Amino acid sequence: MKRMLIAAASMTLASCKSMPTAAQVAPQVERAQTAYNRIAAAAEVILPFLPADRAAQVRLAMALAERGLIAARYAATVAEQLAALKQAEAATASIESTAGS
Repeated sequence: MKRMLIAAASMTLASCKSMPTAAQVAPQVERAQTAYNRIAAAAEVILPFLPADRAAQVRLAMALAERGLIAARYAATVAEQLAALKQAEAATASIESTAGS
């Protein structure tokens, strides 16, 4: 029983060791914001020329990316911050692929 507790404690500590801190995630959020700003600016230029359904997809992805970035900035935990950042990055990639292709 004691060995199981020690093994569980060491696994917990090992997982904490690999989890980034809020200070480490903040630059990732800034990079994601910069990428979104660049891609969203380009998307705004071509939105009027896209078919209505694709323009709606781009606008939806832009809204999702913006919400994800806001959530990443104000998340209570690092895990929530990383999840929101992942959502924002996926939405930003969606903007680029939908507006660019």
